[in-house]
Amino acid sequence: MLSDGVLVFLLLASAGCATLEGPAFGAYDPFEPANVRSYAVSEWIDGNALRPVARGYQAVTWGWFRTGVGNVFANLREVDSALNGLLQLKPERGVTSLVRILVNTSVGLGGWFDVAALTGLTDPEEDFGQTLAVAGVTRTRYLYIPVLGPSSARDLPGSLFRALLPRLLLGAYYPWWIAALDGINSRAAALTLSDARDTLALDPYVFTREAFFQRRKFLIFDGHPPREDPFAAFDEFEAADDVD
Repeated sequence: MLSDGVLVFLLLASAGCATLEGPAFGAYDPFEPANVRSYAVSEWIDGNALRPVARGYQAVTWGWFRTGVGNVFANLREVDSALNGLLQLKPERGVTSLVRILVNTSVGLGGWFDVAALTGLTDPEEDFGQTLAVAGVTRTRYLYIPVLGPSSARDLPGSLFRALLPRLLLGAYYPWWIAALDGINSRAAALTLSDARDTLALDPYVFTREAFFQRRKFLIFDGHPPREDPFAAFDEFEAADDVD
């Protein structure tokens, strides 16, 4: 059963489809008070449960084992990348993902080894949020979902689908302990990044939000986002000053 907090955020996500004023792909956070509280709850859960378990898991497992586990689940979730590459009318990216799945599932022993990457075929990393962006949803409201982390009204449905994809594909072969291994392994892989954020960021919440929007923009434009005008902020300031 979903918690009340998650239900609230899902409702906010559905309400986030209304038109936003401002530049395309900007960092919009109209729900910031609620998001900040959600971030605090998530950090408490992470600091008191998820992060210690991930550190313990990292301490008792080998690096090659964690890499293999991550590869297996990444291989399953690449089905999402293949589907969305085709939905975005990028056949070369969709076919690349399909070839990667076939090669890694067969030669790579169920995805344990990323053999396709050795031949130069890397994951195009397409998802439904990017598909919506390509279709014209260029502005979206930021959402911070407890435990799941940063998302947006545009990206949340695709993120949930991607998270559930192993269950949808494997069915009974994805029991609770496999799901737990999937989650713990993913959290352990992100320890270095979260530790660096906590050490270097003056405001971890703002840092996380800005990094999320920058990463999404990078993926939407296939690694080649348009260059931003460094003087745009000054132009807006001058325009506001003229109005006064």
